[in-house]
Amino acid sequence: MIAFFGLLLMHVVGASIRALVLGEPWHQTLRAPSSAWFGVVTLYGASLGFVGLAAVLALMAALRIARTKSQSSQGSKLQETPSRGFWWFVAGFAVVTLARPWVAIYWDELVWLAKARVETLGFGTGAHLALDPDARLLPMGYPPLWPSTVSWLTLQHDALEAQVVGAALIMVLCAASAAEAWWHSLRSTAVATIVAVLATPLIWVHARSAYLDLPVGLLGLAVLGHLLSGRIAVATVMAVVACGFKDEGLAHVLAAALAGWLASSPRSPRMAVPALAGIATAALWRALAAWHGVINVDHALSWPVWRSLPTLATSFALHATDFFSWGVFWAVAAAVLVTPSGSPQSAKALRWALAVNMLLSFAALASGSEQVRAFAENGTLLNRLLVQWWPLAAALVMVSLSHRAGEAATARPPR
Repeated sequence: MIAFFGLLLMHVVGASIRALVLGEPWHQTLRAPSSAWFGVVTLYGASLGFVGLAAVLALMAALRIARTKSQSSQGSKLQETPSRGFWWFVAGFAVVTLARPWVAIYWDELVWLAKARVETLGFGTGAHLALDPDARLLPMGYPPLWPSTVSWLTLQHDALEAQVVGAALIMVLCAASAAEAWWHSLRSTAVATIVAVLATPLIWVHARSAYLDLPVGLLGLAVLGHLLSGRIAVATVMAVVACGFKDEGLAHVLAAALAGWLASSPRSPRMAVPALAGIATAALWRALAAWHGVINVDHALSWPVWRSLPTLATSFALHATDFFSWGVFWAVAAAVLVTPSGSPQSAKALRWALAVNMLLSFAALASGSEQVRAFAENGTLLNRLLVQWWPLAAALVMVSLSHRAGEAATARPPR
Protein backbone atom coordinates (compact mmCIF):
# COMPACT_ATOMS: atom_id res chain seq x y z
CA MET A 1 0.00 0.00 0.00
CA ILE A 2 2.96 2.31 0.41
CA ALA A 3 3.22 2.86 -3.36
CA PHE A 4 -0.46 3.83 -3.57
CA PHE A 5 0.00 6.32 -0.73
CA GLY A 6 3.11 7.67 -2.47
CA LEU A 7 1.19 8.18 -5.71
CA LEU A 8 -1.61 9.94 -3.84
CA LEU A 9 0.91 12.22 -2.13
CA MET A 10 2.68 12.95 -5.43
CA HIS A 11 -0.65 13.76 -7.07
CA VAL A 12 -1.74 16.15 -4.31
CA VAL A 13 1.62 17.95 -4.41
CA GLY A 14 1.54 18.11 -8.21
CA ALA A 15 -2.04 19.37 -8.26
CA SER A 16 -1.10 22.08 -5.77
CA ILE A 17 1.90 23.17 -7.86
CA ARG A 18 -0.25 23.18 -11.00
CA ALA A 19 -2.93 25.27 -9.32
CA LEU A 20 -0.32 27.74 -8.06
CA VAL A 21 1.58 28.03 -11.35
CA LEU A 22 -1.33 28.02 -13.79
CA GLY A 23 -3.96 29.63 -11.59
CA GLU A 24 -6.40 26.77 -12.11
CA PRO A 25 -8.90 25.80 -9.41
CA TRP A 26 -7.33 23.28 -7.04
CA HIS A 27 -10.38 21.03 -6.97
CA GLN A 28 -10.16 20.74 -10.76
CA THR A 29 -6.43 20.03 -10.87
CA LEU A 30 -7.02 17.25 -8.34
CA ARG A 31 -9.31 15.52 -10.86
CA ALA A 32 -6.67 15.56 -13.61
CA PRO A 33 -4.21 12.60 -13.61
CA SER A 34 -1.69 14.76 -15.48
CA SER A 35 -1.30 17.01 -12.42
CA ALA A 36 0.96 14.43 -10.75
CA TRP A 37 3.70 15.17 -13.30
CA PHE A 38 4.11 18.69 -11.91
CA GLY A 39 5.29 17.08 -8.68
CA VAL A 40 7.56 14.64 -10.51
CA VAL A 41 9.24 17.43 -12.52
CA THR A 42 9.80 19.53 -9.39
CA LEU A 43 11.46 16.62 -7.58
CA TYR A 44 13.55 15.82 -10.66
CA GLY A 45 14.96 19.33 -10.72
CA ALA A 46 15.74 19.17 -7.01
CA SER A 47 17.47 15.79 -7.41
CA LEU A 48 19.91 17.29 -9.95
CA GLY A 49 21.13 19.87 -7.49
CA PHE A 50 21.21 23.65 -7.79
CA VAL A 51 21.35 23.68 -11.61
CA GLY A 52 18.36 21.36 -11.97
CA LEU A 53 16.30 23.15 -9.34
CA ALA A 54 17.04 26.51 -10.95
CA ALA A 55 15.97 25.11 -14.33
CA VAL A 56 12.65 23.82 -12.94
CA LEU A 57 11.93 27.08 -11.14
CA ALA A 58 12.66 28.96 -14.37
CA LEU A 59 10.32 26.61 -16.25
CA MET A 60 7.48 27.11 -13.76
CA ALA A 61 8.00 30.87 -13.80
CA ALA A 62 7.92 30.90 -17.59
CA LEU A 63 4.72 28.85 -17.65
CA ARG A 64 3.16 31.23 -15.12
CA ILE A 65 4.12 34.30 -17.15
CA ALA A 66 2.92 32.75 -20.42
CA ARG A 67 -0.37 31.75 -18.81
CA THR A 68 -0.87 35.27 -17.41
CA LYS A 69 -0.24 36.86 -20.81
CA SER A 70 -2.65 34.58 -22.65
CA GLN A 71 -5.37 34.48 -19.98
CA SER A 72 -7.13 37.63 -21.11
CA SER A 73 -7.47 36.45 -24.71
CA GLN A 74 -7.87 32.70 -24.35
CA GLY A 75 -8.83 32.03 -20.73
CA SER A 76 -7.89 29.01 -18.71
CA LYS A 77 -7.48 25.85 -20.74
CA LEU A 78 -8.49 23.01 -18.43
CA GLN A 79 -9.73 19.65 -19.62
CA GLU A 80 -13.31 18.58 -19.09
CA THR A 81 -14.10 16.84 -15.82
CA PRO A 82 -13.31 13.14 -16.45
CA SER A 83 -16.42 11.06 -16.92
CA ARG A 84 -17.35 7.91 -15.06
CA GLY A 85 -16.31 5.85 -18.11
CA PHE A 86 -12.85 7.38 -17.97
CA TRP A 87 -12.35 6.28 -14.37
CA TRP A 88 -13.64 2.78 -15.18
CA PHE A 89 -11.02 2.59 -17.93
CA VAL A 90 -8.25 3.70 -15.55
CA ALA A 91 -9.39 1.20 -12.91
CA GLY A 92 -9.52 -1.66 -15.42
CA PHE A 93 -6.08 -0.83 -16.80
CA ALA A 94 -4.70 -0.65 -13.26
CA VAL A 95 -6.06 -4.12 -12.45
CA VAL A 96 -4.43 -5.61 -15.56
CA THR A 97 -1.14 -3.81 -14.93
CA LEU A 98 -0.91 -4.78 -11.28
CA ALA A 99 -1.90 -8.42 -11.93
CA ARG A 100 1.69 -9.60 -12.25
CA PRO A 101 4.28 -11.18 -9.95
CA TRP A 102 5.73 -8.45 -7.74
CA VAL A 103 9.28 -9.46 -8.55
CA ALA A 104 11.53 -8.88 -11.57
CA ILE A 105 10.40 -11.20 -14.37
CA TYR A 106 12.24 -9.77 -17.44
CA TRP A 107 15.94 -9.17 -17.84
CA ASP A 108 15.80 -5.38 -18.24
CA GLU A 109 13.63 -5.03 -15.17
CA LEU A 110 16.61 -6.08 -13.07
CA VAL A 111 18.51 -3.01 -14.32
CA TRP A 112 15.80 -0.43 -13.77
CA LEU A 113 14.56 -1.78 -10.45
CA ALA A 114 18.15 -1.94 -9.19
CA LYS A 115 18.51 1.75 -10.03
CA ALA A 116 15.30 2.44 -8.15
CA ARG A 117 16.83 0.72 -5.14
CA VAL A 118 19.88 3.00 -5.38
CA GLU A 119 17.62 6.03 -4.88
CA THR A 120 16.40 4.57 -1.58
CA LEU A 121 19.84 5.40 -0.12
CA GLY A 122 18.82 9.06 -0.05
CA PHE A 123 17.06 11.69 -2.15
CA GLY A 124 19.05 12.45 -5.31
CA THR A 125 21.42 9.49 -4.85
CA GLY A 126 20.32 7.93 -8.12
CA ALA A 127 21.15 11.05 -10.13
CA HIS A 128 24.36 11.61 -8.15
CA LEU A 129 25.69 8.10 -8.83
CA ALA A 130 24.56 8.26 -12.46
CA LEU A 131 26.88 11.26 -12.78
CA ASP A 132 29.78 9.50 -11.05
CA PRO A 133 31.99 7.65 -13.57
CA ASP A 134 33.61 5.64 -10.75
CA ALA A 135 30.21 4.31 -9.62
CA ARG A 136 29.72 2.63 -13.01
CA LEU A 137 25.95 2.65 -12.69
CA LEU A 138 24.98 0.71 -15.82
CA PRO A 139 23.92 1.63 -18.41
CA MET A 140 26.11 4.70 -18.02
CA GLY A 141 24.75 8.11 -18.94
CA TYR A 142 21.08 7.12 -19.10
CA PRO A 143 18.53 9.67 -17.78
CA PRO A 144 17.69 8.84 -14.13
CA LEU A 145 14.12 10.10 -13.77
CA TRP A 146 12.20 6.82 -14.16
CA PRO A 147 13.99 4.80 -11.44
CA SER A 148 14.02 7.86 -9.20
CA THR A 149 10.26 8.27 -9.63
CA VAL A 150 9.72 4.63 -8.69
CA SER A 151 11.63 5.25 -5.45
CA TRP A 152 9.76 8.50 -4.75
CA LEU A 153 6.40 6.78 -5.18
CA THR A 154 7.47 4.15 -2.65
CA LEU A 155 8.65 6.91 -0.29
CA GLN A 156 12.19 5.53 -0.75
CA HIS A 157 11.20 2.30 0.98
CA ASP A 158 13.71 -0.44 0.08
CA ALA A 159 11.39 -3.34 -0.78
CA LEU A 160 11.21 -5.08 -4.15
CA GLU A 161 7.45 -5.62 -3.98
CA ALA A 162 6.82 -1.94 -3.33
CA GLN A 163 9.13 -0.89 -6.17
CA VAL A 164 7.43 -3.22 -8.66
CA VAL A 165 4.05 -1.79 -7.66
CA GLY A 166 5.50 1.72 -7.95
CA ALA A 167 6.69 0.93 -11.49
CA ALA A 168 3.24 -0.42 -12.36
CA LEU A 169 1.59 2.73 -11.02
CA ILE A 170 3.82 4.86 -13.26
CA MET A 171 2.48 2.83 -16.18
CA VAL A 172 -1.08 3.46 -15.01
CA LEU A 173 -0.39 7.18 -14.59
CA CYS A 174 1.02 7.40 -18.14
CA ALA A 175 -2.03 5.61 -19.56
CA ALA A 176 -4.40 7.80 -17.54
CA SER A 177 -2.62 10.96 -18.74
CA ALA A 178 -2.91 9.87 -22.37
CA ALA A 179 -6.57 8.88 -21.94
CA GLU A 180 -7.26 12.21 -20.24
CA ALA A 181 -5.97 14.07 -23.30
CA TRP A 182 -7.84 11.95 -25.85
CA TRP A 183 -10.95 10.72 -24.06
CA HIS A 184 -13.27 13.17 -25.80
CA SER A 185 -12.04 12.01 -29.22
CA LEU A 186 -11.97 8.27 -28.51
CA ARG A 187 -14.93 7.59 -26.24
CA SER A 188 -17.32 6.97 -29.16
CA THR A 189 -15.02 4.44 -30.88
CA ALA A 190 -16.79 1.32 -32.12
CA VAL A 191 -16.25 -1.86 -30.12
CA ALA A 192 -14.88 -3.73 -33.15
CA THR A 193 -12.21 -1.06 -33.65
CA ILE A 194 -11.21 -1.19 -29.98
CA VAL A 195 -10.90 -4.97 -30.15
CA ALA A 196 -8.71 -4.74 -33.26
CA VAL A 197 -6.45 -2.19 -31.55
CA LEU A 198 -6.14 -4.10 -28.28
CA ALA A 199 -5.58 -7.50 -29.91
CA THR A 200 -1.83 -6.94 -29.71
CA PRO A 201 -0.27 -9.50 -27.33
CA LEU A 202 3.07 -7.73 -26.97
CA ILE A 203 1.42 -4.57 -25.64
CA TRP A 204 -0.11 -6.48 -22.75
CA VAL A 205 3.27 -8.02 -21.97
CA HIS A 206 4.77 -4.53 -21.75
CA ALA A 207 1.79 -3.14 -19.83
CA ARG A 208 2.58 -5.67 -17.10
CA SER A 209 6.32 -5.01 -17.06
CA ALA A 210 8.72 -2.44 -15.65
CA TYR A 211 9.99 -1.53 -19.13
CA LEU A 212 9.99 2.11 -20.21
CA ASP A 213 8.94 1.78 -23.84
CA LEU A 214 5.17 1.86 -23.43
CA PRO A 215 5.24 4.68 -20.81
CA VAL A 216 7.31 6.88 -23.12
CA GLY A 217 4.96 6.20 -26.04
CA LEU A 218 1.93 7.02 -23.88
CA LEU A 219 3.55 10.26 -22.72
CA GLY A 220 4.22 11.24 -26.33
CA LEU A 221 0.55 10.65 -27.13
CA ALA A 222 -0.45 12.69 -24.07
CA VAL A 223 1.81 15.59 -25.10
CA LEU A 224 0.17 15.72 -28.53
CA GLY A 225 -3.35 15.51 -27.10
CA HIS A 226 -2.81 18.34 -24.63
CA LEU A 227 -1.16 20.43 -27.35
CA LEU A 228 -4.18 20.05 -29.63
CA SER A 229 -6.47 21.01 -26.74
CA GLY A 230 -4.50 24.20 -26.10
CA ARG A 231 -3.05 23.07 -22.77
CA ILE A 232 0.52 24.03 -23.64
CA ALA A 233 1.76 24.15 -20.04
CA VAL A 234 0.57 20.62 -19.23
CA ALA A 235 2.08 19.31 -22.48
CA THR A 236 5.37 21.05 -21.62
CA VAL A 237 5.61 19.45 -18.18
CA MET A 238 4.97 15.98 -19.63
CA ALA A 239 7.55 16.66 -22.35
CA VAL A 240 10.13 17.18 -19.60
CA VAL A 241 9.10 13.87 -18.01
CA ALA A 242 9.32 11.98 -21.32
CA CYS A 243 12.86 13.24 -21.94
CA GLY A 244 13.82 12.52 -18.34
CA PHE A 245 12.55 8.95 -18.59
CA LYS A 246 14.36 7.87 -21.73
CA ASP A 247 16.57 9.31 -24.47
CA GLU A 248 13.96 8.33 -27.07
CA GLY A 249 11.51 10.60 -25.27
CA LEU A 250 12.98 13.53 -27.17
CA ALA A 251 11.92 12.00 -30.49
CA HIS A 252 8.35 11.62 -29.19
CA VAL A 253 8.27 15.22 -27.97
CA LEU A 254 9.69 16.66 -31.20
CA ALA A 255 7.26 14.59 -33.27
CA ALA A 256 4.29 15.71 -31.14
CA ALA A 257 5.26 19.37 -31.29
CA LEU A 258 5.80 19.34 -35.07
CA ALA A 259 2.58 17.39 -35.64
CA GLY A 260 0.60 19.76 -33.45
CA TRP A 261 1.98 22.75 -35.32
CA LEU A 262 1.31 21.24 -38.77
CA ALA A 263 -2.26 20.26 -37.86
CA SER A 264 -3.23 23.50 -36.12
CA SER A 265 -4.88 26.44 -37.81
CA PRO A 266 -3.62 29.07 -37.46
CA ARG A 267 -0.16 27.69 -36.82
CA SER A 268 1.00 29.12 -33.52
CA PRO A 269 4.67 29.29 -32.43
CA ARG A 270 3.45 28.31 -28.92
CA MET A 271 3.33 24.73 -30.21
CA ALA A 272 7.14 24.73 -30.05
CA VAL A 273 7.25 25.28 -26.27
CA PRO A 274 7.14 21.55 -25.31
CA ALA A 275 9.82 20.80 -27.90
CA LEU A 276 12.08 23.52 -26.49
CA ALA A 277 11.51 22.20 -22.97
CA GLY A 278 12.31 18.65 -24.12
CA ILE A 279 15.49 19.76 -25.88
CA ALA A 280 16.56 21.71 -22.79
CA THR A 281 15.89 18.69 -20.55
CA ALA A 282 17.93 16.33 -22.73
CA ALA A 283 20.70 18.89 -23.23
CA LEU A 284 20.95 19.64 -19.51
CA TRP A 285 21.36 15.97 -18.65
CA ARG A 286 23.91 15.39 -21.41
CA ALA A 287 25.83 18.50 -20.31
CA LEU A 288 25.88 17.36 -16.68
CA ALA A 289 27.02 13.89 -17.74
CA ALA A 290 29.79 15.27 -19.95
CA TRP A 291 30.89 17.68 -17.20
CA HIS A 292 31.30 14.73 -14.82
CA GLY A 293 33.04 12.53 -17.40
CA VAL A 294 30.13 10.12 -17.95
CA ILE A 295 29.65 9.10 -21.59
CA ASN A 296 26.47 7.50 -22.90
CA VAL A 297 28.16 5.17 -25.36
CA ASP A 298 25.00 3.29 -26.35
CA HIS A 299 23.14 6.40 -27.50
CA ALA A 300 26.05 8.38 -28.91
CA LEU A 301 25.41 9.71 -32.45
CA SER A 302 27.82 9.88 -35.37
CA TRP A 303 27.65 9.99 -39.18
CA PRO A 304 24.77 7.91 -40.57
CA VAL A 305 25.49 4.43 -41.87
CA TRP A 306 23.10 4.52 -44.82
CA ARG A 307 23.79 0.96 -45.89
CA SER A 308 22.07 -0.25 -42.69
CA LEU A 309 18.68 1.23 -43.64
CA PRO A 310 17.48 -1.57 -45.98
CA THR A 311 18.29 -4.20 -43.35
CA LEU A 312 16.54 -2.19 -40.65
CA ALA A 313 13.47 -1.62 -42.84
CA THR A 314 13.23 -5.35 -43.64
CA SER A 315 13.62 -6.24 -39.98
CA PHE A 316 10.90 -3.77 -38.98
CA ALA A 317 8.53 -5.30 -41.53
CA LEU A 318 9.22 -8.81 -40.22
CA HIS A 319 8.66 -7.75 -36.62
CA ALA A 320 5.49 -5.76 -37.34
CA THR A 321 3.89 -8.61 -39.30
CA ASP A 322 4.56 -11.27 -36.67
CA PHE A 323 1.01 -12.35 -35.87
CA PHE A 324 1.81 -13.82 -32.45
CA SER A 325 3.29 -10.48 -31.31
CA TRP A 326 1.04 -7.93 -33.00
CA GLY A 327 -1.93 -9.68 -34.56
CA VAL A 328 -3.02 -7.66 -37.60
CA PHE A 329 -2.60 -4.31 -35.86
CA TRP A 330 0.30 -2.89 -37.86
CA ALA A 331 -1.29 -3.94 -41.16
CA VAL A 332 -4.41 -1.96 -40.20
CA ALA A 333 -2.34 0.96 -38.93
CA ALA A 334 -0.29 1.08 -42.15
CA ALA A 335 -3.48 1.15 -44.23
CA VAL A 336 -4.90 4.01 -42.16
CA LEU A 337 -1.59 5.88 -42.24
CA VAL A 338 -1.43 6.00 -46.05
CA THR A 339 -5.12 6.85 -46.65
CA PRO A 340 -5.50 10.32 -45.12
CA SER A 341 -8.47 11.56 -47.15
CA GLY A 342 -11.26 13.17 -45.13
CA SER A 343 -9.46 12.87 -41.78
CA PRO A 344 -10.24 15.24 -38.91
CA GLN A 345 -7.59 17.53 -37.42
CA SER A 346 -6.72 15.09 -34.65
CA ALA A 347 -6.12 12.26 -37.13
CA LYS A 348 -3.89 14.50 -39.24
CA ALA A 349 -1.85 15.36 -36.16
CA LEU A 350 -1.55 11.70 -35.17
CA ARG A 351 -0.50 10.78 -38.70
CA TRP A 352 2.22 13.43 -38.70
CA ALA A 353 3.40 12.48 -35.22
CA LEU A 354 3.70 8.81 -36.11
CA ALA A 355 5.50 9.49 -39.39
CA VAL A 356 7.95 11.98 -37.87
CA ASN A 357 8.60 9.66 -34.93
CA MET A 358 9.43 6.82 -37.28
CA LEU A 359 11.76 9.02 -39.35
CA LEU A 360 13.59 10.26 -36.26
CA SER A 361 13.96 6.72 -34.94
CA PHE A 362 15.34 5.42 -38.24
CA ALA A 363 17.75 8.38 -38.36
CA ALA A 364 18.90 7.66 -34.81
CA LEU A 365 19.44 3.98 -35.58
CA ALA A 366 21.42 4.80 -38.73
CA SER A 367 23.49 7.39 -36.85
CA GLY A 368 23.80 5.48 -33.58
CA SER A 369 26.43 3.13 -32.24
CA GLU A 370 27.26 -0.16 -33.91
CA GLN A 371 26.17 -1.94 -30.75
CA VAL A 372 22.63 -0.53 -30.99
CA ARG A 373 22.38 -1.47 -34.67
CA ALA A 374 23.51 -4.97 -33.77
CA PHE A 375 20.75 -5.15 -31.14
CA ALA A 376 18.26 -4.01 -33.77
CA GLU A 377 19.42 -6.45 -36.43
CA ASN A 378 19.47 -9.34 -33.94
CA GLY A 379 15.86 -8.70 -32.96
CA THR A 380 16.15 -7.34 -29.39
CA LEU A 381 15.28 -3.70 -30.13
CA LEU A 382 12.82 -3.20 -32.99
CA ASN A 383 9.76 -4.58 -31.22
CA ARG A 384 10.43 -2.16 -28.41
CA LEU A 385 10.33 0.74 -30.85
CA LEU A 386 7.07 -0.63 -32.23
CA VAL A 387 5.76 -0.64 -28.65
CA GLN A 388 6.76 3.02 -28.32
CA TRP A 389 4.88 3.88 -31.53
CA TRP A 390 1.82 1.81 -30.67
CA PRO A 391 -0.06 4.52 -28.65
CA LEU A 392 0.08 6.99 -31.56
CA ALA A 393 -0.86 4.31 -34.08
CA ALA A 394 -3.69 2.99 -31.89
CA ALA A 395 -5.17 6.46 -31.43
CA LEU A 396 -4.83 7.10 -35.18
CA VAL A 397 -6.72 3.91 -36.05
CA MET A 398 -9.51 4.63 -33.58
CA VAL A 399 -9.94 8.30 -34.53
CA SER A 400 -9.80 7.65 -38.29
CA LEU A 401 -12.11 4.66 -38.36
CA SER A 402 -14.61 6.35 -36.03
CA HIS A 403 -14.64 9.41 -38.28
CA ARG A 404 -15.16 7.32 -41.40
CA ALA A 405 -17.94 5.33 -39.73
CA GLY A 406 -19.64 8.58 -38.79
CA GLU A 407 -19.35 9.90 -42.34
CA ALA A 408 -20.79 6.66 -43.74
CA ALA A 409 -23.73 6.82 -41.34
CA THR A 410 -24.41 10.43 -42.29
CA ALA A 411 -24.23 9.71 -46.02
CA ARG A 412 -26.52 6.65 -45.81
CA PRO A 413 -29.95 7.51 -47.24
CA PRO A 414 -32.93 7.10 -44.87
CA ARG A 415 -35.13 4.07 -45.33
